[in-house]
Amino acid sequence: MTKELKFLIELVKGASELINDEFEIRVKDENGDLVTNFDLEIENYMIHKIKENYSDFSIISEETYNQENLIDNSFVIDPIDGTINFAHGIPLWGIQVACIKNKKTCAAVIYLPRLNELYYADENGAFLNDKPISVNSWGIHRGIYTVEGPGKINGQFKMKEISMHCRDFFCAAVNFAWVAAGKLSATNFVWDTLWDYIPGEFIVEKAGGVVYNDKNMHIAANNLEFLQTMKDNTAINSEEKLALVKK
Repeated sequence: MTKELKFLIELVKGASELINDEFEIRVKDENGDLVTNFDLEIENYMIHKIKENYSDFSIISEETYNQENLIDNSFVIDPIDGTINFAHGIPLWGIQVACIKNKKTCAAVIYLPRLNELYYADENGAFLNDKPISVNSWGIHRGIYTVEGPGKINGQFKMKEISMHCRDFFCAAVNFAWVAAGKLSATNFVWDTLWDYIPGEFIVEKAGGVVYNDKNMHIAANNLEFLQTMKDNTAINSEEKLALVKK
């Protein structure tokens, strides 16, 4: 295990200890997205620890540094992915973080505290609770997939003409982690917020999967056939994105 990965594991475990059953919720934007005090407290904790140990790295995070650009050496943080699930007592949420070194992701962690699932990866492979994991081998007509993000509805509709095995967990961290572990076969995050897809894509790759990135399309899949099917059927066009942005 690399030193960067050891640091990330300690980071998310420490951050998770801040969470308890008493939290405050507020509406973050006009679309009704929610944020809790723990989103902010966890992010501040992680930023502080990163600056202490990696002062020359930039930070991209959902709440505080969401306008920063990815550079050669960066950390990407999502303090609570799936905040709406968290706020409603649904256990499908997680803390995720990735380290980018010399322009390449070198370590990533997704922690799903309520499920007791710690996913992590570095150059040595991908693991769940210290056990190696790998993607499954199921084809498009058997495998389960997800389409997540603000632009997901059109993609879900098109994909269901091919396979009805679509699931909706409302949490990118869960989706990517479960592709890596073989529970799902593919997922597409249909938007461009780095903190939602960078950690999970790396873990999927190290679990033997494949990924594809384009504007508004961030796919991780168990094989190239499933990836291509998702690519062909889950994209949103410029007019659809404009409509989403105007809401």
